[in-house]
Amino acid sequence: MGKARILAVDDQRYFRELIEGLLDDEGYEVQTCASGEEALHVLEREDFDVILTDLVMPGIDGAELVRLVKERRPAQAVVMVTGVVDVETAVQAMKLGATDYILKPFDGPTLVDALDKILSQQRLEAEHARLMEENLEFMGVLSLVERASGLFSTLAVEPLAERIVEGLCLETRAQSGVLWVAEDPGRESLDLVGARGLVRVDGEPERVDLADLESEWCPGLREARSVLAAMPEDVEGVEALYVPLRVGSTTLGVARLSDKLDGEAFDANDRVRAEKFSDYGGIALQNALRFRALERRSLRDPETRAYSHAYLADAVRNEIQKANRFGHRFSLLRVEVDGLMSPDADGAPVIVDRDAVEAARRIEGALRATDLMATAADGAFVLLLSQTDALGAGVLAQRIRTAFAALWDGQSAPATRFAAATFPVDATQLEGLERVLEERVEQAQQSLLLRHPELARPQTLDPLFDRLLEFGSVEDAQVESQILRFVLEDVVRRPAERGVLFLSPGVRWLPEVLETLEEIGRSPTKTEIVLLAEGEPRETHPRLTWVTKSGLDSRRPFLVYYGDGPAYAMVGQVTLAAARAAIFQSADRSLVEHLAFELQRELEIVLSV
Repeated sequence: MGKARILAVDDQRYFRELIEGLLDDEGYEVQTCASGEEALHVLEREDFDVILTDLVMPGIDGAELVRLVKERRPAQAVVMVTGVVDVETAVQAMKLGATDYILKPFDGPTLVDALDKILSQQRLEAEHARLMEENLEFMGVLSLVERASGLFSTLAVEPLAERIVEGLCLETRAQSGVLWVAEDPGRESLDLVGARGLVRVDGEPERVDLADLESEWCPGLREARSVLAAMPEDVEGVEALYVPLRVGSTTLGVARLSDKLDGEAFDANDRVRAEKFSDYGGIALQNALRFRALERRSLRDPETRAYSHAYLADAVRNEIQKANRFGHRFSLLRVEVDGLMSPDADGAPVIVDRDAVEAARRIEGALRATDLMATAADGAFVLLLSQTDALGAGVLAQRIRTAFAALWDGQSAPATRFAAATFPVDATQLEGLERVLEERVEQAQQSLLLRHPELARPQTLDPLFDRLLEFGSVEDAQVESQILRFVLEDVVRRPAERGVLFLSPGVRWLPEVLETLEEIGRSPTKTEIVLLAEGEPRETHPRLTWVTKSGLDSRRPFLVYYGDGPAYAMVGQVTLAAARAAIFQSADRSLVEHLAFELQRELEIVLSV
């Protein structure tokens, strides 16, 4: 029998024979496969000490093979062999679980040396496991160490957090667990990233301050390795176990465990096991946070401080998992500024105008700490806005427009365009969100605002509405009524979608508006309705705000509806009309967004992110 069993996977016969010949001479037992599919079939019935796999193969490539193998055999050693030379590929291979990474072309000594190191490590681990089995008996420490050691198989923060919560629940027989983790080591604010069991995630705070957590929930936690304290809901007699995840004196996260099986209380043994497990969890979490920081630095442009599109794609996929788990929304906001950046021969964005750096800084200054800025291949900025709906994305877009106006004050400003897509309203996968962004970019290029720039210039709204009517048409009065009712009912049809509806009924629309508002009564909705009408306000809907005095002509009927749902605007004429009247109507999202925020400014209505 050879020194070790090796499975070599490569679609090229030359490399299969080369690897087999080199390793046969060194005393290894080698079996080869021509594809990832064939390798999976072989692995169903045979075991190997090390798998060598090429990265680029038809069908199941090397990266996918690593992922599938690791799902079935987490401890399997896999070496990635490839001719692709770049840091990103190496990082991705290690994230998937590859043990090592060898570049083509390679020689015999290089290959044998890599295998010897892996096999030596396996022998050390086997010897370590044997010694542990012989000497550690108390409280099943061996099984705890083995389970905790599994935490080191991932460097992604969110999946690791789920594993930590699950492990702590298993060690203590808790049915519920939540985990808050710091964005960076040493930060006092902790974000909710992991949950398991009987937890109402929407009832948990998404962010807690470590000092508040210690003072309000579990005093003494800063000095202790675990603390028993009452649940935040103050359920009499119900205690939760709080376990910090630390490395040295730095607290990286805090877990809360509750609902122990059979209604029992957490005892001293539970605390010991949780504390031992959290020691491993703290180290694994520190590694994951460091890896994330390193990955961000390596994938971030040093001048604009924007991340690469590859990093953005990975971040969006993680955000989708988190949003699905916790019921969040998030948005992608694309910001195009003409003439600042363009792709090079390799498709990477390159700065053409030095204003690109300052523009990026202005964008970053408008964002929150949880948001992320990246660049697309064509030089546009793409922003990942965490826990932000379409209306919130519009608010941030306005901040960026204001920052750009200050940047190019008094100068010839380049053309800018904005487009947003929101999860899960517009799409539920990255590819779908990117398609929506592309479609909305095309729509923005055809927007009335772009074709008639005078509409976007600062001005009072009455002349703007008059100008829009010039682009309208003469319709039956019944059309206005149908559109009006449809928009008001759409607010109710979308109870979970946040938006804003500015509505000035004038004389013609007022009776129908009041009638429809009475019909929908107190139907639940997250849309804010701002009604401009003279006279005494009437309580017709809990989300309705009456504005009885404004600088706008109260005789003019108009509506502007903007948010997660469709964007729509309609403007009617001031004077009373008979059977037919001139109206302007549009679903031009860029124009509707512009009108919505101009009305917000004019009426001093506060819209939050």
